[in-house]
Amino acid sequence: MNALIPRTRVHAWSEDIGARPDEHRSAITRLIRDQRRLSRFVEENAKSLTGGTGGISVYLIGVILRMFDLAGGRLRNVTWEDVREAEKRIQAQVDHLLPVGDGLVDRAHALPRAQAHILDEALYALFERAPIEGEPEIDEAESLKTYLLLWVATEALDKNWTPPRGFAGEAEYRFTPVTTDPVAGDPAGGDAVGGGDPAKPTAPAQS
Repeated sequence: MNALIPRTRVHAWSEDIGARPDEHRSAITRLIRDQRRLSRFVEENAKSLTGGTGGISVYLIGVILRMFDLAGGRLRNVTWEDVREAEKRIQAQVDHLLPVGDGLVDRAHALPRAQAHILDEALYALFERAPIEGEPEIDEAESLKTYLLLWVATEALDKNWTPPRGFAGEAEYRFTPVTTDPVAGDPAGGDAVGGGDPAKPTAPAQS
């Protein structure tokens, strides 16, 4: 696994993509087209999701692709073999996430994951963020299926990502909660996040 993109940066990018979709749309369209095997995997699996989560899955994979793009470096095309390998690794950990309900997000935080802060942002969007008016209500079981799709995608992308020279990533994961406090000089201009919670478990970023 690569060193982790910091959560402050991940959350700021996420907020900026949501606030200024027109600024990112062409890049996301290009990335989805270029990563056709991965996007097809998500699109095919999204067809079985209900309650609006299928569309959310496709949207979030575009956001994740854009985050890797904004991080810089080189991103090779994900292969079917990469997807199947990631599926196999994650399937072996699903029992550690269940059951759906109280404690699921904390259990997800405790598992070793590539680019855990990106996946924490997905957990925040699917399970924790206050719903925006007009958004469909999402069943937690369907949200978990969506999260598993995004987890597979993130693992496969990280395997094919070479960070830029001088990348200042995090060697160890520590959960960093979202906060509305702005961070001075944040280049993405989105909401920022606070410091790590010492009560949360840590996991190595590298295997």
